[in-house]
Amino acid sequence: MSNHPDSSVSFDDIYLFVLIVRHKGISSAAQFAGLQRSKVSRRLQELEKALGHQLLIRTTRAIELTQQGKWLYEQTSNPINTLVDASRLMKEHHLTPKGRLKVAIPPALGMTEIFSQLIEQYMKEYTEVKLEIEHHVQSLDLRRENIDLQILPSYIEPLHDDYIQQRLIQIPYSMVASSEYLALNGYPDNVAQLNDFHLLASRYNKSLLPQGLDYQLFSDDLNLLQRLAISSKGIALLPSILIEDKIENGQLIEVLPRTSFTDLTITLVYPTPSYLPEKTRAMVTLFRETFSYQ
Repeated sequence: MSNHPDSSVSFDDIYLFVLIVRHKGISSAAQFAGLQRSKVSRRLQELEKALGHQLLIRTTRAIELTQQGKWLYEQTSNPINTLVDASRLMKEHHLTPKGRLKVAIPPALGMTEIFSQLIEQYMKEYTEVKLEIEHHVQSLDLRRENIDLQILPSYIEPLHDDYIQQRLIQIPYSMVASSEYLALNGYPDNVAQLNDFHLLASRYNKSLLPQGLDYQLFSDDLNLLQRLAISSKGIALLPSILIEDKIENGQLIEVLPRTSFTDLTITLVYPTPSYLPEKTRAMVTLFRETFSYQ
């Protein structure tokens, strides 16, 4: 890369280049920016001509950065993100939150009453915000995927060290089974005896159990695990807040003390260290207020 770039290099063109990389294609970047694809493509060509380097290798299915393109993206993406976020924040100040808000959550939280009530309250207060809720069990590249917030269990690290992390809540777990299953198979006295039973677990609660256990069923579908436990197919480890009512009405019975398992810590993660849009800030505040009382 030249140390003396051409004076005709446009900041807008560099921003479009960052969008192309972030959105993994010229068409997606054009749609995000509200421009025609041909115009974005032409602006990219003008940027490459001004810099004297090819930045992208175009293929029919994707784009690939050249060495110079990688260098430019690394140098410009964070400053541009900061400038764009700052300008957007100024425009949104004192305005009603609006636009799209994309939140990624683990299935364990998404099926709880407390999360449903939180979303209901947000939609009631911020009627001009369009919500997108996705269920994910892995850490995501929030900037590249255009996700505003992610909820992660603490044992999964965010992809980038500069992401903000706020601990929300510790979720206790219960080992449960139906009375019919226990009448036929007996009760385990401790965690080590679980290999003698049909064990039903998910990726999240597997981290709370000793290594080497044999699983009859391993699934991230917590509704499936709950349904199988109620229908006497085995012993399931499930979030206590998900099955409290099933324990109260006798559909499920706790077979080991909750102290036998480590609580699962849930963390709120978002990518912007300084500038949060009002719609995002409102959701962060609601999460913190809701779970601080749990």
